[in-house]
Amino acid sequence: MPARRPPSSASRKRDAFTLVELLAATAVFILLLGIILAVTDSVSATIRHATAGIEAQSASRTGFDLLNRNLSQATLNPYWDYDNPLAPTVYLRQSDLQFIIRQNTQNPAYGQEVYFVAPEAYSKDANLRSTRGLMNACSAFVQFGGSKPFQPAGISGEKYRYRLMVGQQPTEDLTVFNKPARTSGQTDAAYRSSVQSYWDQAKWLDAVSNTTTTNANSPVTPLIDNVIAFIAWPRLSSAEDPDGKQLTPDGTFSYDSQNSAMTTPQPITANQLPPVVDVTMVVISEAAASRLDRGASSPPQEIEAALAGKFSRVENYQTDLDALSKALSDKGIDFKIFSTAVPLRESRWSRAQ
Repeated sequence: MPARRPPSSASRKRDAFTLVELLAATAVFILLLGIILAVTDSVSATIRHATAGIEAQSASRTGFDLLNRNLSQATLNPYWDYDNPLAPTVYLRQSDLQFIIRQNTQNPAYGQEVYFVAPEAYSKDANLRSTRGLMNACSAFVQFGGSKPFQPAGISGEKYRYRLMVGQQPTEDLTVFNKPARTSGQTDAAYRSSVQSYWDQAKWLDAVSNTTTTNANSPVTPLIDNVIAFIAWPRLSSAEDPDGKQLTPDGTFSYDSQNSAMTTPQPITANQLPPVVDVTMVVISEAAASRLDRGASSPPQEIEAALAGKFSRVENYQTDLDALSKALSDKGIDFKIFSTAVPLRESRWSRAQ
């Protein structure tokens, strides 16, 4: 049997990788590793973004539901009484409370402000907070500003955001019951005028109004960040009022339960809660809000331009909402719209005058 010859050097060379082949394989491996890492990072970022969005939406929904719960408890406790206790002529529907919806005073395009009295049982005295029926002055409206007035002292920096602000004044400070009494010798016209003037001024809501300076001790605090519009539309039921215009004859969203309440005959809204308030809230994402935050007290023009001229007329509600949605989408701003009809449980709607 012939002896087996050792492999030649040429054969040994063919069985090994050349330096060029090793370098090429390494380059391909690095390229594949880079692609895998990029895909992994992209997926992780997508998951983080989606999770943050879900958490933000959940927080907004929770706040929205809490606001609607508080609003649903608004009360007026109306009653029938003489128009003038010292010189009675007719009965009028009366109340010692007031319910108001008006255009946002910081910027009408932010929607409306709502002011009402509800039995929230909030007192400065912790021992009284379990007492049922304690009344509080409440409010809700959108405001743009910095976070310094209400953020903890240990936190540095400041975020400028649109926020849905809510007010809740302690029972001890409630001044809504300060209606003027009839004085001796006062004419009927003078008495009615003084009472109507009191309700027209609505001084009781000053502490929880949109013009209140917010601070750590203020009854006005943020409920939800990044709310750019809050629309409150007082209505009858959809069956009675399909266009939603019967309670807003002037075409605006405004409603005042004490408006012309001392006249004879009274308007149908005098000292009555609307049966339903349609509430809509437009919320942008925190990522978009952070991107638009220029560290200045002036609101971002991208949002202001998208909101300009909107949410002041009930007949334009859907058109305005559609136009705002398009404007935000065109600018790449993520947003969410929350809408619901809030029945006011204490409404005892009557067409009697």
